Amino acid sequence: MPLPDMPLSADFTQIVQPHSWLAQAWFEGQNHGRQPYVGRFAPSPSGLLHQGSLIAALASYVHAHWHHGSWLVRMEDVDFSRCTVAYGQSQLATLHALGFEFDEPVMWQSQRSVAYQQAFDRFAADQRIYPCTCTRRDLGDNSQHNFNICQARLKLGHPIRSWRFRVTDQLIAWRNGTQTMHEDLTKSCGDFVIKREPDEWTYQLAVVVDDGAQGITHIVRGNDLLDSSARQIALQETLSLPRPVYNHIPLLLDKGGRKLSKSEQAPALSTMDGVAGLMHAWCFLGGRDFAPASIDEFWRTVLMPRV
Repeated sequence: MPLPDMPLSADFTQIVQPHSWLAQAWFEGQNHGRQPYVGRFAPSPSGLLHQGSLIAALASYVHAHWHHGSWLVRMEDVDFSRCTVAYGQSQLATLHALGFEFDEPVMWQSQRSVAYQQAFDRFAADQRIYPCTCTRRDLGDNSQHNFNICQARLKLGHPIRSWRFRVTDQLIAWRNGTQTMHEDLTKSCGDFVIKREPDEWTYQLAVVVDDGAQGITHIVRGNDLLDSSARQIALQETLSLPRPVYNHIPLLLDKGGRKLSKSEQAPALSTMDGVAGLMHAWCFLGGRDFAPASIDEFWRTVLMPRV
């Protein structure tokens, strides 16, 4: 995406390619000023960290430090069938070995059910949720939920399988980096699930509640979560939570053009050659290639420019 002409320092242009994601992030910070900044990295501990995870961690970490902000880590482990404490501890150890420093204790979503229930109760009081009887087979290829059919099944005694948030007919406008985005949830996704029975909180609800609790002001994450932003904004507005600044980064793809992910058996990060992994992530985001002798030298170089 073409960017406006930016007055970049000589130090900055020595390490960052113009018109890259990193240059865009810098430009965004120039316009943002010295406002409070709290960023985060929130992996799912369903496997070991991979190179795609490192790119997301590096992007959010550098962005936070360039803007004199705090950087937090949260373990998004609400999916008990896939996530484990052991994977989470391994991910944290990898981040530490690669030189990432956390500004607050790590939050684990598996310990946050009370907060999620409170948000759920508020939605119920505001009549923004309703029980759903539909299975994935019932929905088929249709991503839009049919409220009338679902509620007819409920009257016939079909079991409640989930709870859906009722979206409103409004155009949600939000910023993704330097871009303005628009989305009408009634057309793009319809009413969406925030809880599955008997007691499984969904990503959309948990992330909104936790971002609010941690005071997150900036969210830097992969483009695969771009479609979640408008849904999360709708939940934020209903809970009267402030809206973070969003910035989505390009995805690292495998040879088949698929997102590199734990579910696709992406190779785990090796801390034996941490400099190489960090440099790969840095160059992927638009950093210039250089040859740091150590992990410490890498961080001293890339964290040097600040807004």
